[in-house]
Amino acid sequence: MASIGLAVYLIHDRQNKGARQMLFLLVCSGIWSVGYGLELLCPDLAVKLWWVRVEYIGAATVGLMLFRFVLMVTGPSGMLAGKWVNWLWVVPALVILAGFTNQWHHLLWRDVWLSVVPGAQTLQFHRGPVFWLHVVFSYSLILISFVLLLKSLVLSVGTLRMQVMVMLPGIILPWVANGLYLMELPGLSNVDLSPLAFMVTSMVFAVGLFRYHLVNLIPLAHEAVMDGLGDPVIVLDMDDHVVEVNQACLDVSDSDQMRPGRTHVKEMFPDLYKVVSRSRGVRAMEFQTVLEIPGTGQREWHLRISPLWGKRGRQSGWLVVLRDVTDQNEAEKELRHARNYVRSIINSMPSVIIGVDREGKVTQWNEGAVRLTGISEDKGRGGRLTDLFPQIVPCLPDLERAMETRQVQRLEKQALAIETGGAEPQTILADIVIFPVSSRNMPGAVIRVDDISEQVKIQEMMVQSEKMMSVGGLAAGMAHEINNPLSGMIQNIQVIRNRLSKPLPANIRAAEKHDVNLGSLQNYMEDRNIFYMMDQAVSVGDRAAKIVDNMLSFSRKHDSSRSSHSIPDMVDATLMLLENDYNLRRHYDFRAVEIEKTGLETLPPVPCEKSKIQQVLFNILKNGTQAMALSKTEQPGFRIRYFTENEMAGVEITDNGPGIPEAVRKRIFEPFFTTKPVGTGTGLGLSVSYFIVVENHKGELTVDTLPGNGAAFTIKLPMRGKE
Repeated sequence: MASIGLAVYLIHDRQNKGARQMLFLLVCSGIWSVGYGLELLCPDLAVKLWWVRVEYIGAATVGLMLFRFVLMVTGPSGMLAGKWVNWLWVVPALVILAGFTNQWHHLLWRDVWLSVVPGAQTLQFHRGPVFWLHVVFSYSLILISFVLLLKSLVLSVGTLRMQVMVMLPGIILPWVANGLYLMELPGLSNVDLSPLAFMVTSMVFAVGLFRYHLVNLIPLAHEAVMDGLGDPVIVLDMDDHVVEVNQACLDVSDSDQMRPGRTHVKEMFPDLYKVVSRSRGVRAMEFQTVLEIPGTGQREWHLRISPLWGKRGRQSGWLVVLRDVTDQNEAEKELRHARNYVRSIINSMPSVIIGVDREGKVTQWNEGAVRLTGISEDKGRGGRLTDLFPQIVPCLPDLERAMETRQVQRLEKQALAIETGGAEPQTILADIVIFPVSSRNMPGAVIRVDDISEQVKIQEMMVQSEKMMSVGGLAAGMAHEINNPLSGMIQNIQVIRNRLSKPLPANIRAAEKHDVNLGSLQNYMEDRNIFYMMDQAVSVGDRAAKIVDNMLSFSRKHDSSRSSHSIPDMVDATLMLLENDYNLRRHYDFRAVEIEKTGLETLPPVPCEKSKIQQVLFNILKNGTQAMALSKTEQPGFRIRYFTENEMAGVEITDNGPGIPEAVRKRIFEPFFTTKPVGTGTGLGLSVSYFIVVENHKGELTVDTLPGNGAAFTIKLPMRGKE
């Protein structure tokens, strides 16, 4: 009844594995005890045999339940840790089955009779082979359990040792009583004292239950816990003797023998002893260090050294827990290296790379974004995209579309106004590509912004160059076709005027022959402005001839007469020519334009055709002068800067006129393109200049302008001739 009462108490704690195992053990012993008590009380032989069969339900299983209980306390190891232990249930099942079917085979008992003792009638048996199988099986399990408990008693300390000491007499006493009964000693052969012994066992277990928390088997199964830890654990006493190590510690070292309480830690782990002896204190300490553990060599370890406290606050030793972090640290190093490598790749890209999450917060901000916005990476990462890069606001619908559809969105030639610290923001052209990020942990997108402003300019220059080449191909044929009839027209007009206006002998003879008064005819021609119209026709013809000559410049080769000339000398000669140019002085006085020269005082001479380069300089300076005069620029002037760059000598001519609109700048070198009124400009001056510098001299001619801030033409010529 004591066993059953204790089992009932444990029902409320049945979720605890230890309590549940003890509950099964007490139920089995209780069934045996109650069945035996009712067997003694019943006078009828048949009823007694029925209760004997009930007893065997508990008696056949209590040995196995006790064995399983001890395994939980000591922790299974070796062969006892296999799942084959579950097959042991075959023997109890066979014994119980034999008990309920014994009348057919008599394998459990062959004969039974009543024996009278003072106060009761007991049963006497002739035992069968199944009974002795049960005895051998149960006593073998008890013997193994006893050995496991003794081993645990030797190795355990503190509360665990007290638990083992409580369990030993509680387990051994019932089996000693049962052994005396089976030995049929005088006075003990008629009564089985095993149930009485189980009552004592229940009382002992009750003491262990309430005094030493016997049911908390898993936390208190000391060896199982220690060996279950994957990290090496070492327990030291106050004299630095190794009290206990777990299996993980033995696995990483070559110390397969350890005498608890006698082996000094210096003998097993000399390198560890040096670290522990100088690092421990009254509080737990954690740190990483490099240790050489016998059997593993030098590796990186994370150490935790904790003091162990006993009763009354006295320290009883030290607990050292080691964790091998070599592979972890190597993995972290590789991860940091990979992260830094990827970061370096991203930062080395000329593009702006910005990563954003679903909430619009920046997760990646590379050096390109820093250069474009002036916002550092620390300030950029974690901020809102619209605050850091407001120019991207018009692209937000495309950003949402990329994240929703998981498709790349491309936006070409987007105008972005970038704050540069000046009075006005700088507008750049950019290609924007939005890549969706397919990640369950951090969905979002990556925005790539490429500044294509220079690329667009280069493309425009290439287009202009192609146009020039195409015009050059047409010019040769057109010029010859136009030149011949044009020359004939001009020559014939000049001959007609001579024959009508001059008193040449041939003219006089022809007039007398036809009775024409040459003087009257000349007066008529004067009155009707016929001579004037002839002169105008010749003038227009000369102008057309000049246009044809400019067109021929596209196809002519000018290599033969090249020699080295100084760019500053050619500029000075052109300035003097402009000051004395009558046509220019009729409308604009070039001498009123201020000239400022900066840069290098002397430049290396460049191989070129002096007259052609002077023509280029003349066209640029003349156009700038006309632009400043038409816009009525106050204090008009040119700033002329000389420089060298990449084995090229150059001159930059900057005026302070109205500048050139963007639409005009894109077409400024196109043939026949002009902003002047019809009849004033041919549209070939700058196109011919471009052809002379780029095609004939393999140099560079570019223009940079801002409306309202003037225009800057840059001429670069190789200091060495290029083929």
